[in-house]
Amino acid sequence: DGRYNPEEDEILTEQWMRIIVHLPYAFQGKRMFPDVFRHDRRELPVWDSITEEIGPEPLPQDFPQTSEGIEEFERANDLYRRLISKTDEFKIFAEQRIEKTQRASSLIGNQYTGSIFLALMSTMESDYLDGTEMNGKKVGLCGYGSGAKAKVFEGEVQEQWKEISSRFELFERLSKRTPIDKTIYESLHRGTRKDSVVSPNAEFALIGIGAEGDLEGQRRYAWVE
Repeated sequence: DGRYNPEEDEILTEQWMRIIVHLPYAFQGKRMFPDVFRHDRRELPVWDSITEEIGPEPLPQDFPQTSEGIEEFERANDLYRRLISKTDEFKIFAEQRIEKTQRASSLIGNQYTGSIFLALMSTMESDYLDGTEMNGKKVGLCGYGSGAKAKVFEGEVQEQWKEISSRFELFERLSKRTPIDKTIYESLHRGTRKDSVVSPNAEFALIGIGAEGDLEGQRRYAWVE
C-alpha cells in the first residue's frame, strides 16, 4: 500500500526525472550519489555490467573486525565509490538527473537551508530554457543536516510550471550581480557599513536588525521604490 513496491516498481532514482539535493557546494549531489546509485541497482542486470568493469564491491565481512580492519574497509569503499562515479552508467545518470540542479549553486556557493530551493529553481529554469517538457514528471528532493537526519520526498511538476519558471530570471539576475572586494565584504559582515552596496530599486530591502532588548536579531524589511 506504500508509494514504492520493490518487487514490482522501477527503482525510485529512475522514476525521478530530476533529483533535487541540498548542495552545500555545487557538486555535493553528484559526489554523494554513487552510494545511492549502487544501493538501488545491486539487484538489477545493470549492476552485473558495472562489476564486470570495476570489480566487485568491498564488503565489511571480508575485512578483520578490528579498528584497523574497519579503516581498511572504509578506504576500499571510498575507492570503490570513486570507481562507480567514473562509469558511463553513473555519468549518464548524473548528467540526466542532477546536472541542471547544480548550475546555480556553482555560481553562488552555499545557501545553507536555502540550497535545496535554489537547486529546484535551477533545474526548473534550465528545463524551461531548454524546452524540456516537465509537466507531470516526478522529481525527488533530498534534504539532510550535519548529523544523521535526512528527509527524502517526492514532488510532481504541475502544469503551471512553465509560467512560474519563466518569471524566475534566476541566471539573468545572477549575471547582473555587483562584485565586492574583501574590505567591503568585511564591513558588511561586521555590520560597520551603513549604506547598501547597491541602492534598492522597486524591491524589499533590509532596513534594520533588532538590538539587544529590542527583539534581538529581528530583521526588518520595507518596500523601496
